[in-house]
Amino acid sequence: MAKGKYSERNTLNDLTGSEWKFATKSVINKQYPINMQHKLRSQHGGQKPPELCADLIKIFTKKGMLVLDPFMGVGGTLLGATICGRNALGIEINKKWIDIYKQVCKLEKIKSQKTLCGDSLKKLDKIDNETIDFILTDVPYWNIDTLEQTRSKKISKSKLNNFDNNTNNQSKDEWLQLMHNIIAKSVEKLKTGKYIAVFIGDMYRGSQYYFLSADLANSLSTINGLKMKANLIWYDVSKSLHVYGYPAAFVPSMIHQNILIFRKDK
Repeated sequence: MAKGKYSERNTLNDLTGSEWKFATKSVINKQYPINMQHKLRSQHGGQKPPELCADLIKIFTKKGMLVLDPFMGVGGTLLGATICGRNALGIEINKKWIDIYKQVCKLEKIKSQKTLCGDSLKKLDKIDNETIDFILTDVPYWNIDTLEQTRSKKISKSKLNNFDNNTNNQSKDEWLQLMHNIIAKSVEKLKTGKYIAVFIGDMYRGSQYYFLSADLANSLSTINGLKMKANLIWYDVSKSLHVYGYPAAFVPSMIHQNILIFRKDK
């Protein structure tokens, strides 16, 4: 693909016009490589491809800008920021995941980004308001995912440990309120006019589809100054297909995730 010409009027990113057009597709179906210690990072049930994170970061920032992830996990956002020459700060409540991120950096011979271990609601107080250029995060799931899979004994102990952001034994409303509170506090740190991108997958459990992305989008839309701008779909081509519901009912194989895009307008 021809890179085209870069406009000096571009205040959002370092993309040329041709690159910009390609980057605004509403569905991301690019196949991302299994690299950067993928097996090690996969101990975390929700890890994202660093290259996918880098692609998103390149859309919403320029080189040298600062990216925040208040639910960093094993550091997909931080690794993505390193790949594309941005600075990043990650907050994670479970030290195990931070240790894995730092181990990945050591094995890959790259400098680790800054991390804070602890509850995001408390650690965000250490960050000055209006200092972050972009927020990219993958929120922890509502605990129904843990409970349903635990009942069927299909979830590993390592994946169960992923659900450690105070989401256990919560109702959906309680989960939504916690996510709302943490994102709202994160947005205080975001510069006016800048963007936030949130990964959130829907889920099918028992006999019902849970439209979590819509629930979360509606909740975040009530944060003062935050305006929803897009819902991108990440079609994960690496996901394996399974036979669900056969032969009596239609049950979808969930091979996509939503990426909610908001801008802080004031």
